[in-house]
Amino acid sequence: MPILFTGATGFLGCRIVRELLFEGGDEPITVIGRRSEPELRARMAAAVSWLHGPPLPAGALDRLRYLSGDITLPGLGLTTQERARATDGLTQLWHSAAQTRLEGDPAPLHLSNVVGTRHVLELADHAPAAHLMHVSTAYVAGRRLTGHILEADLREDHGFQTYYEESKYTAERLVRAWGSGTGRPVTVFRPGLLVTDRPVPDGLPDQPLSTLLRLIDAGMRNRTVRNAGLIAFVKGGRHRGEIVRVRVAADPGGTANLVQAEYAARAMTRTAKAHSGRCAAVRTVHVTHRHNASVDIVPKALKVRYPGLFLSLVPHIPDPTPLEKLVAQQGARMIEFSAHRRTYDRTHLLEAVGDLPDPEPIDETYLARACGASDAPASA
Repeated sequence: MPILFTGATGFLGCRIVRELLFEGGDEPITVIGRRSEPELRARMAAAVSWLHGPPLPAGALDRLRYLSGDITLPGLGLTTQERARATDGLTQLWHSAAQTRLEGDPAPLHLSNVVGTRHVLELADHAPAAHLMHVSTAYVAGRRLTGHILEADLREDHGFQTYYEESKYTAERLVRAWGSGTGRPVTVFRPGLLVTDRPVPDGLPDQPLSTLLRLIDAGMRNRTVRNAGLIAFVKGGRHRGEIVRVRVAADPGGTANLVQAEYAARAMTRTAKAHSGRCAAVRTVHVTHRHNASVDIVPKALKVRYPGLFLSLVPHIPDPTPLEKLVAQQGARMIEFSAHRRTYDRTHLLEAVGDLPDPEPIDETYLARACGASDAPASA
């Protein structure tokens, strides 16, 4: 029962691969990525060995095969022989590869997330027995701020906050049309915002939250020449008594669906197993947390990471300081997400995962650890 996997070296993908290896068996798992085969092997071995979890069965890594390819190229850039080898007897095709940038030129997002998905579907045409596992995102709901999002919902009535959301929405439309047109079984996974509270070693795929933290760090360093308080905590001078107060025009009552990446990977592999052999149909699964996290935990978590920084969320700032104007300008995309109050249906998820317990709620302590705050209490 061979498995083919795109995006296996990503933040979520490597966790799913580890779960598949943990389940045991001897079926080969072929990893397709843009790196050379030796580079893919080294990166996967490092990621799977580092990830937390029960010990893998003996020889588990020997099940991995590696193939250099690129989803943005027709046929993934594979030769006829490579394609035949990769799809021969295939029973599962996991498509997790994607770009996740929130800013910048939308063209690369469209090329990877939309055109790339089309190329993967064309590859799936050569594997008629393969069940497609497509990783989307709960944020295909776009600008819909309130209400209960059903797993079958896929609408663009409210528009999108980012080009990333729009690209994943369009890709999911392609996947649904392909599944309906071919009569093939498809499972679409829509995870929430994935986080982990375990520090990620250099060289391994980092979590989406780290992109935001790098933007904050860069923004603060750009301001140090004008603000002595910023110098204090950028340089780690937490005992200088310097305090920086910044108001952020955001909805203090907003929420976000944060879900632990480890739970998401386990839930996805359980769902894939439960859906195996299911009648041909497209089934969408919200891999989301039972409880949304309040956005007011963000300032509390950042205060642990950046001593001396006091962020406050307010509905409106009538007289913004220059620093507050900079925050509003550079963080506009992220601040928009604070207006979310929507919830997510999890019916299909709970039907599939069986007795898998829900993850613990994500509070400011967990988020502080996820932000890399050394003073936050460690997980049990």
